[in-house]
Amino acid sequence: MRAFDAMNPAAVTAQILLTACITVFCLEPVLLLISLLCAMAFFIMRSGRKHIGFHIAAIGLPLLFALLNPLWNQHGTTVLFVINQRAYTEEALFYGAVTGLRLAAVLYWFRNFSDLMTSEKLFYLFRGFSPKLALIFCMAVRNLTLFREQMHRIQTAQRGLGLYREGHLLDDVRGGLRVFSILVTWALENGIITANSMAARGYGTGKRSSFTYFRFGKADAILVGAVLLLTALTVCGIMSGRLDWQYYPQRIAPAFSLPYAGTAAAYALLALLPVLCEGKEALTWHCLRQSI
Repeated sequence: MRAFDAMNPAAVTAQILLTACITVFCLEPVLLLISLLCAMAFFIMRSGRKHIGFHIAAIGLPLLFALLNPLWNQHGTTVLFVINQRAYTEEALFYGAVTGLRLAAVLYWFRNFSDLMTSEKLFYLFRGFSPKLALIFCMAVRNLTLFREQMHRIQTAQRGLGLYREGHLLDDVRGGLRVFSILVTWALENGIITANSMAARGYGTGKRSSFTYFRFGKADAILVGAVLLLTALTVCGIMSGRLDWQYYPQRIAPAFSLPYAGTAAAYALLALLPVLCEGKEALTWHCLRQSI
C-alpha cells in the first residue's frame, strides 16, 4: 500500500467523495464527530502546524451554529435561558451544534481533496467523459495560480513606480482598477498565445494520443474495494433506522445496539483509510532510516 496521495486519482476521489457524501446526508452526531476528527487528522498529517486560521474557523463552526440556530428556531421543550423574550432551548442549541459539526467536517474533506488533486489528476479523471472539458477545467485551475502571481507582480511594479499612496481610499480604488485592467489585458494576450501555440502543434486536427503517469494497480483495486464495501455497510446501517436521532420536541438518542456499533466502526474505518495509508508509509520510512 502506497501513500494516499500516490494512489490512483480515481481511488482517492472515491474515498474522499463517498466519505464526504455520507457526512453531508447524515445527522448522526457520532458519525459526524468521527468524520471531523479523521479529516482533521489527515489534514494535520499532510500540512503540519500550518493553516491555524482555517483550523480555528472550522472548529468554531459548531459553537457559532449552536448560538445562531435558536435565533430562528425555538422548538424544543427544555428551556435553558431567555434573552429578549426569546427562549434558548437545549434541543435547538444541540441541533445547531450538530449542523456546524457537519459543515466543519465537509470543509475539511474538501480541503483535503483540493490539496491532493492537482490539475494533472483532474485531467486524468475527466478526460474519459470529455477531453475538451477536462482541458478547460485544468487550464482554469492552473490559471488561478498564474493570475494570483501575475497580480502580485503588477502590484509590486505599480508600487515601485510610486503610483500608490498608502492609506488613501480613492487612490487604492484607482490602483485596484488599474491593476485589474492590466491583468485582464495580460490574460487575453496569454489566451491568444496559448491558442496559437496549440493550433501550431496540430491540436484537434487528428486522433489524440495520451500519456499518463497514473496506473490502476493492485493497491488501488484493494482501496476501491474497501471503500465500496465500507460505504455499503455504513449506508445500510443508516437506512436501517438504528442510528436515527430525535431532536424535537425532545432530544432522544438511539439505543446502543450491535448494528449501531457496527455502522460506526465501518464508517470510522472508511474515514481512517487516508490516515492509515499515510501512517503506514511514515512508519515504513522511519524504520528504513533507523536501519541505515
